[in-house]
Amino acid sequence: MAPLSLLDIVVSCLVSSFMFVLARRFWRLKDIDGPFLAAFTNLWRARIQYFGPFVPTLLKLHEEYGPIVRIGPNTVSFSDPAYIGVVGSARGGFAKADSYGAMRGFVNGKSVGSIIDMQDEEKNRAIKRAVGNAFIIKSMLDYQGDVDVTLDALLRNIRTRRLAKPFDLNDLMQLFQLDFLLKIAFGENSGHLDNDRDVSGMAKVLNKRILHWYSWQPLPTLERFIFQNPLWSRLFVQPSRWARAGAIRVEVRLERIKQGFAASEGPRDLLQKYLEASAKHPDAVRPETISWLVNSTISAGADTTSGTMTTVLYLLLKHPRVHARLLQELCEARDAGWLSFPIRYAMVEHLPYLDAVIKETMRLNAPLAVPLERVVPLQGCFLGDVYLPGGTVVACAPYVIHQNKECFGEDVAEFRPERYLEKKGADLLAMEKANLAFGLGNRICIGRHIADLEMKIVLPSLLMMFEFKLVNPEFHIPFDLGIFEMELNPITVTVSERNGHGK
Repeated sequence: MAPLSLLDIVVSCLVSSFMFVLARRFWRLKDIDGPFLAAFTNLWRARIQYFGPFVPTLLKLHEEYGPIVRIGPNTVSFSDPAYIGVVGSARGGFAKADSYGAMRGFVNGKSVGSIIDMQDEEKNRAIKRAVGNAFIIKSMLDYQGDVDVTLDALLRNIRTRRLAKPFDLNDLMQLFQLDFLLKIAFGENSGHLDNDRDVSGMAKVLNKRILHWYSWQPLPTLERFIFQNPLWSRLFVQPSRWARAGAIRVEVRLERIKQGFAASEGPRDLLQKYLEASAKHPDAVRPETISWLVNSTISAGADTTSGTMTTVLYLLLKHPRVHARLLQELCEARDAGWLSFPIRYAMVEHLPYLDAVIKETMRLNAPLAVPLERVVPLQGCFLGDVYLPGGTVVACAPYVIHQNKECFGEDVAEFRPERYLEKKGADLLAMEKANLAFGLGNRICIGRHIADLEMKIVLPSLLMMFEFKLVNPEFHIPFDLGIFEMELNPITVTVSERNGHGK
């Protein structure tokens, strides 16, 4: 027998190492069922998530394999709402996964983070404690005026530019949202609605950033190497307009403080509140933290709220019965003297059917279609009777959770807001806990009350003042990409004024 050559030895070692890595990857979660290829590589998931349809595929996998499915060598997906309390616990030790890094923006060739992708849970809690007063329900009155100003611009845009002309409903709502966000963030009138176009250039950039996250979520290491490598990011990665806009404004305000102005001096916008929090809690809210908060304000709120409002209007047009019942509730509140124009948040905050319509919309079409991923702490955990070792990535897709029949009823595929009015006690509480529209557990969206303020003022105003119609009544959106389906499938409508409402 001839002796082995050096090449033979090297090849044998490489093959053995490769087989060892594959075996180790498979063995780690060997007792959890799922697609065969998912046990060895994330490329299986990356292909489906990139080319689609990912969400329907994930739903079918859970129907086939049960409430816990292996979707990667080190990743499992769960569909049982009962596990949300384990993974989302404030003290459970489940940090956000590396996949959130794909959300980061770029300024001057450097990757710039936000609160959204922060993985340090203690640091995140400290920041939220420091700035939390800016987002509690009691603070909503601070933003009522900003809603009013932006809503006036929206109504003016519709009356002067849109009547009897087909237009993309989502484009209009994005212009509104950009104006509103830049108003509450920096106290600026950015003029998107008045100019009827994306004057800041942020809309498409933000859409691309979210879709980038969706596409690269299964491959965070490769995404970081390609797109966040400082060696070539200056050459190949476009600067993030929202991150750059935030950085410039933070720098200007910080310079004012250096010149002797107090942190509390200035407009009562979110940036000012972040600066005040920094003055009171300098260890928790540092200058770079302020930039993270500003980035989160813009990147998290731009598409999600506008997309949700667009979806509400679309679903109402597709379901005349629901539309009529909601209008009836609004008109009865007006006739009883509870509701008048301009609408105040206190007038509509607790209207039951309006609240149910918004919740049902976000159940059927959550702002994010991507699975929300967390990392199991070192000691491991149990989901039901299934043990997951430390370091395992646990994912739950809002759409999959929201389709749970035990929680939401057998008719989960239907748009039926009444389910939130019919359920009582523990059943209603279970539905509320299973609602992932604003995120998971202790990392739930800090700006959710602001979104609620917007939607409950803007939607009733539009519904009572205008009548919208789909240009194509047969038009249908599948919601496979969540609210970002509307980027691929524009909702073309016409609008006319209602007589005697809201003038």
